[in-house]
Amino acid sequence: MSYRGLASYSDPVTGQRKRRSVSRPTQAEAERALRTLLQTLPETDWRKPRTATCPALPPAPDPASLHAFLLRWLAYKERDVRPSTYRLYVVALQPVLPVLGSRPLAEVQVLDIEELVKVLHHERGPQGAGRCLHILRMALRQAVRWQLVPVNVAQDIRKPKTSRRETLVWTPAQAARFLQTAREHRLYPLFVLALSTGMRRGELLALHWGDVDLASRELTIRHNLVKDAAGHYEIGTPKTDAGHRRILLAEDVTVILREHRKLESRAGRAPGPDELMFTAASGNHVQGRHLDRTYQSLTEQAGLPGIRFHDLRHTAASLLIRRGVPPKVVADRLGHADASFTLKVYTHVYDDQRVAAALPLSELLNTAAAPGAAALPPAGPERQAGMDALKELHGALGRFLENAPDWARKSLTGLIRSTE
Repeated sequence: MSYRGLASYSDPVTGQRKRRSVSRPTQAEAERALRTLLQTLPETDWRKPRTATCPALPPAPDPASLHAFLLRWLAYKERDVRPSTYRLYVVALQPVLPVLGSRPLAEVQVLDIEELVKVLHHERGPQGAGRCLHILRMALRQAVRWQLVPVNVAQDIRKPKTSRRETLVWTPAQAARFLQTAREHRLYPLFVLALSTGMRRGELLALHWGDVDLASRELTIRHNLVKDAAGHYEIGTPKTDAGHRRILLAEDVTVILREHRKLESRAGRAPGPDELMFTAASGNHVQGRHLDRTYQSLTEQAGLPGIRFHDLRHTAASLLIRRGVPPKVVADRLGHADASFTLKVYTHVYDDQRVAAALPLSELLNTAAAPGAAALPPAGPERQAGMDALKELHGALGRFLENAPDWARKSLTGLIRSTE
């Protein structure tokens, strides 16, 4: 076990923030080394860090305008949705104001929405235009419920066509190679949980030691690392109601977590239940961008195809389905309420499964043979001899059952059932 001291400073040439650290066997030695390090760092003027602010739509001059309605709708939604979702709504509706914001809500027509989508497609691409249309459609649906307008003029507007990104996952061999490469990294247990449980990134980074019962090999999802409306990270609740779940861990995964718990001990004290399982050197939660950089670096070291960290969730689901785990169980493990969604989005067909499906026509079109049964030989002397033998066996069984005692008949019946 060792103690680590961390110092942060501003590079006088580039102005970028940088970090230096020292590690020593004891706390006192680490503190002395840190004080020595601080004396060698360049002196720079400290500036107040920039603080993000929550995006917002400006005030609306006309209370009857679409702009004013969108402000009212956002205020209505703010109490029900997560801060990060509210932020998404605001950002998506901001480009609506220059085009249609001043138009009276009651006078907005279908062709006006079509023109809006055309403008946004040119400015923000098909995905940006589609996202804006989706949120505007939600808002106008509420306007119909409030009886402010008779119909939702955005309801039947078609989203711009986008090319769907192919979901990439790792094969079992590739996933094993990644874990082998990451074995010596301090976040190795996090990657193990990602591939064995399919947990979301925010769930992994918000995991507390009190959420894990190593004795019963059980993990409970209670927290999620989320962004507030201003874009700052904070510990929140799982993404959905189904996200509150229990996950059983394999024995080898539990062994890895026990070892990680020993390494996270400080001065002989094991981490408490309220402490995070995975922390940065500062003791706070691991930043998402730091995890992404670490993951990308390890992927390159392993010589593997680059996939997003979230695709480890896809990989976990596909590996479970591949091993014959029922889709309902996989959905429960991933925190999905609907197993059909899991099959549609989070499973992937591997190449060897495609090969298994490429059956020869002679086997694919053989209707005579039922699954698990041997096919009959073609008509001829061999087939006739077999049929005659079966008839003799059937007759012999009939005569046996007529004259045999009850215990013998029951024994024969049990023998037949045991071979079915």
